[in-house]
Amino acid sequence: KRLLVLFLLVVAVTSYFLVPFFLDLRYFNSSGLIDPILYDSHGASVVIKGLFQGDLFDFDRFPSLTILVLAGLVVCLSRWRQPIYLVPVVIFAPWLLLFFGRPTWGSLTNLLPLSGDILMFRFIGGVHLGGILLIGVALGAAWRWSVSRTNMLYPAAAATAALVLLLPVFVERSSYLGENADSAKGCRGLEAAEDQDVNALLEELRTLPEGRVYTGKYHYELGNWGLEYLAGCTFLQTMALNQGLDTMSSLYHRYSLTSDVLDGFDESRWEHYNLFNVRYVIAPEGQRFPEFVNLRNRFGQHRLYEVETTGYFDLVGSELAFAGEKDDFLPAAASWLSSGLPNAKRHPAISIDKTSRGFPVSFDQAPDAIAQAERSPVEDRGTVLSEESGSNFYSAEVSVGQENVLLLKASYHPNWRATVDGRDADTLMLMPGFVGVELSPGEHQVLLEYKPRPLRAVLLVLGLLLLPAIAVAEWKREVIATWFRQRVPGRSSAG
Repeated sequence: KRLLVLFLLVVAVTSYFLVPFFLDLRYFNSSGLIDPILYDSHGASVVIKGLFQGDLFDFDRFPSLTILVLAGLVVCLSRWRQPIYLVPVVIFAPWLLLFFGRPTWGSLTNLLPLSGDILMFRFIGGVHLGGILLIGVALGAAWRWSVSRTNMLYPAAAATAALVLLLPVFVERSSYLGENADSAKGCRGLEAAEDQDVNALLEELRTLPEGRVYTGKYHYELGNWGLEYLAGCTFLQTMALNQGLDTMSSLYHRYSLTSDVLDGFDESRWEHYNLFNVRYVIAPEGQRFPEFVNLRNRFGQHRLYEVETTGYFDLVGSELAFAGEKDDFLPAAASWLSSGLPNAKRHPAISIDKTSRGFPVSFDQAPDAIAQAERSPVEDRGTVLSEESGSNFYSAEVSVGQENVLLLKASYHPNWRATVDGRDADTLMLMPGFVGVELSPGEHQVLLEYKPRPLRAVLLVLGLLLLPAIAVAEWKREVIATWFRQRVPGRSSAG
């Protein structure tokens, strides 16, 4: 009962995050480029075998912790009549069963919240949490038994046995941390040798007009040059991100539907640079690019290139419309990206809802529709006269020659709010997962702001008020309990 109350209180306090998250779950990307084993886990046979071989707690060392976990489990099960000994088992066993994953439970996993998005491999964290408690039970039981003996040799023997059993853990962890320290020291030396060049490069980028920075792709299975482009031991993209620069990559971000599409970026096609507003390229000496990627400066063994783009906005057409579930989005988006439609600036509208009205083509039919679509560019769409961006907004002044859609090259979310000439306007989701606003001919001032729902602020305030209320209730629990006992029965009898 107390656990249920605690769970409900945690849900209430964190509802400002949980409620919007579940409301917008269809826009949360379950990356198809992540190793499937992370989504599905290993299955019961592999997990159980790994447990008894020591792979879950003592990989590649003497199974000290595994022995203690199993011993603690035996102690808890032998004392099951005492509720306190059931706690470690109640934590360890369910997490172990969940860690078996989809190969064991199949469609039953669909009963879990977020079942389609969760990485079941991460349930090993719960297994480890329960294992830590079982280790404590095993050590505690041995120590209590030894100190209950009158002969002091028993406690000494128990302490010695514990130290001997745990010695391989201490030795291995000490060696691991020592190797890490040596590696970090070597990396600092390598990075110090390049600090002057890298800092000068990043400083120049901060002074240039806004645009995204590209430092190579990072898909681990494709052998992209970005995976080997380091300053010391740190990715150049990491350094650019740490400086607050807008970068084009999904290395650290797989949560928007657009993120997987980035792996289809083609360095030989100008329209891809323009599509993602890749205005700057950082690359190692010797990396080759097309002629439209212009060398701007040299910084030691690093090169800074510049590409002419239309900026964060563009005027596009949207004659096609696709709908479907998010799991089917990537193949459709990849088909569009590899076609001639990006060059023609034709961006189909998208609905992440298989039952959407006005979206007659499903994602699985999209490749055929794209292959048959008109690919010739439309003349006189208009011009983006100026643009500005901030921490949560983009604005533009545009001159539109005919009815068009203004494309913002940023991931779509329903919390984007658009105003056109000061009046509210609807937003669209366009290929490859960007934001769009329909415009009529003429000159317009367009503002796109990311604004969380008012519901989030309400839930946050309620959660903040609930925290001190819980503290007061705990402090005055006897008074509150007495108050309820005096009034609740009285009201019942009066009814």
